[in-house]
Amino acid sequence: MKKKQAIVIGTGGHSRPVLSILANVNTHNIFGILDLSLHEPGEQILGIPVIGSIDKIKELDNNIFDIFLAIGDNSLRRSMFEEIKSYGFSFPNLISRQAVVDNNAVIGEANVFCPLVFVGPSSFIGNNNLINTGAIIEHEVHIKDHCHFGPSSLVAGRSRVNNECFIGANATIIDKITVIEKVIVGAGSTVIKNISQSGTYVGSPAKLKLTK
Repeated sequence: MKKKQAIVIGTGGHSRPVLSILANVNTHNIFGILDLSLHEPGEQILGIPVIGSIDKIKELDNNIFDIFLAIGDNSLRRSMFEEIKSYGFSFPNLISRQAVVDNNAVIGEANVFCPLVFVGPSSFIGNNNLINTGAIIEHEVHIKDHCHFGPSSLVAGRSRVNNECFIGANATIIDKITVIEKVIVGAGSTVIKNISQSGTYVGSPAKLKLTK
């Protein structure tokens, strides 16, 4: 069966792990990268050419190309996902060979699972989530859409994380916790109570960071 072509969206830091995982799993031919703004002629990342700005997406055939988003910012990744999906493109999940996603987990589309990620049984992962190196999503956890889990973050069993949340590196959400949408949990913080107000939470236990 002929491989489809892969287009990676974004030239920032997350383009490197996405390109590396794509090369390692070898499910697609990596055609090129599209920048979210202007790019330098001849620019390459890990040997893959930057072929244009995001506007070029409208010139591509959605029967030939699959899309992989390499955008860390949740809001921007969401807007790109929704716009490009409206053009009829597919967004396969990208799962590192070094990640473990349980066969009984349910996952949507456009998710990226970096090396050493663990997703436990009977968990649910929605769409367009970025799950970074070494993150743990335990059994029966429910993750909605457009979230970002930092390296070595942990969501314990039966917790729920809603849309567009960012869980920082080494942050922990203990079991049976619900986190409302658009919450940031700072690096190394520990969430031990439900979060029902959007905002930034830091510390152990994590508390809402008040703005001046």
